[in-house]
Amino acid sequence: MKSVLIKLRSYAKVNLGLHILGKRTDGYHEIRTVFQAIDLHDTLEIWIIDGCDLEFESNVSELSKRDNLVIRAIQAVSRYTGVKANFAVRLEKSIPMGAGLGGGSSNAAATVMGLDQLLNLRMSKQDWFKIGSQLGADVPFFFVGGRALGLGRGSEVYPLQDTVPCYTLIVVPSRPMPTAEAFRRLRLTSLVNKSKIPVFCPAILESLESGDKLENQFESVIFQWQPELKHLKEKLLKSGAKRAGLTGSGSALVGLFPSKRALSRAQRALEGEDVRLIVTRTMTREQYKNSLVECLHQATR
Repeated sequence: MKSVLIKLRSYAKVNLGLHILGKRTDGYHEIRTVFQAIDLHDTLEIWIIDGCDLEFESNVSELSKRDNLVIRAIQAVSRYTGVKANFAVRLEKSIPMGAGLGGGSSNAAATVMGLDQLLNLRMSKQDWFKIGSQLGADVPFFFVGGRALGLGRGSEVYPLQDTVPCYTLIVVPSRPMPTAEAFRRLRLTSLVNKSKIPVFCPAILESLESGDKLENQFESVIFQWQPELKHLKEKLLKSGAKRAGLTGSGSALVGLFPSKRALSRAQRALEGEDVRLIVTRTMTREQYKNSLVECLHQATR
């Protein structure tokens, strides 16, 4: 069967600092964070096909055809634009699930951008953000990439100046961290007047430039719940990480290293731990945008 194919790289993110102010009236939490894209990605292939059904397959069995962010994104684009088409989708997952790396949100954003190009919809960035913010709090960041400030529930995204890409080690424990459970343990019930932008931005950017802390307020409760994560963070810092900490609500930790040699030293120090180690790098906004689409052409299925 001949069809049009688009193949995309759906990149992960880490959080370089995260403050949680409290619960909002809409049920979400008010946060301040710095998002950073990394060169770890899933691969998403979308074909336009004949027929009347939506085909979906993945190397991860937990992702059902009816309930995942790729399918929801396709449905959201169709509702928003009024354009109807039939698709076959394959998602090859490499980003660990339940680790705070934004894999599902990235998949949703890649789907929106991919359909825009595949169907020549000519949507604006504003259209992307409107669709993405309905799909998940982190989704709009993946329309931006590079390094960005996240406000509100995370869907208000403001690009920050990129820095030179650095060596990054992601440490993924065997036990995932459900986001809802992580927020529940914070026990935040009302909005508090802390971590406003004039306080958060200078403090977090200063720590990114010169400190050894990635201040993530989830650590105060999650390290009590899973003390092995605190142990892993300490190992990263002792092994030469310039900065290390929990990303998002966890369970993954991120370590930023000045050299490949320092990163290799940390890998050796973590041998024997019940973790998956992923070596990657941070990405600039230009690198991110220029590598999202792997190919777009006529294909045979």
